[in-house]
Amino acid sequence: MSTPSDARTPQQGQASAEVSPLVSAAQTAVTDMRTTARWTIAAFAAVGSVMLGGLPLAGIGKVKGGGDLALATAGLALAVFGVAWAIWHTGEALTPRLTTLRVLTDPTPRERRELRDLHTELAASPRAFYGPFGTTPAELDAACRLHGKVAANLEALLVHETDPRRRAEATYRLTLARANTDQALRRRRDLLELAHAWQVRGALRRARLHTVLGAFAVVAGAVVFLLATAH
Repeated sequence: MSTPSDARTPQQGQASAEVSPLVSAAQTAVTDMRTTARWTIAAFAAVGSVMLGGLPLAGIGKVKGGGDLALATAGLALAVFGVAWAIWHTGEALTPRLTTLRVLTDPTPRERRELRDLHTELAASPRAFYGPFGTTPAELDAACRLHGKVAANLEALLVHETDPRRRAEATYRLTLARANTDQALRRRRDLLELAHAWQVRGALRRARLHTVLGAFAVVAGAVVFLLATAH
């Protein structure tokens, strides 16, 4: 019986089943980062309720003249804008993201910045991420398709094979092909989870910057409001 030339030898099949030294808690990290974003939104929502409910009621009776009224209104608007700005941009970190291997093989300028550290790790320790399935995300993806095709071909071959010896050999090779396929798919899934976590981290970093800007706007608005009502 002729067997597909793409099927791995027993030694290669065993090598592909080695336990990866890579330890990843990507999905846990994503959950933690999104929890942080939710707490940030809740905190700024509380600040917003104070700005809308506390300051106007406490200072509205002290406003004298149209100039002070305009200044107080501008200060209040600036503070509320700061709250809304921070909540809006922090909410971006909670937006569901679709992550594919394209972000690693053909990233946009923003994705390249977000994933710079991950690209460095991939280049430094390719075997930790790809195992025996290549040295790039594209080669890993190709390995997933190759071993899946080998397994499918062996399954089709076994349907019509009647010789016991040949069936045993094909069954053995099918076991190796399935093991290779599962291992390659698992590594590709882990790589996508890491890329997704890095993207969420990038979104959270941008949200922190916007949160600081929003906080400055809130403080400035509160100061302007208090100056307008201090007479």
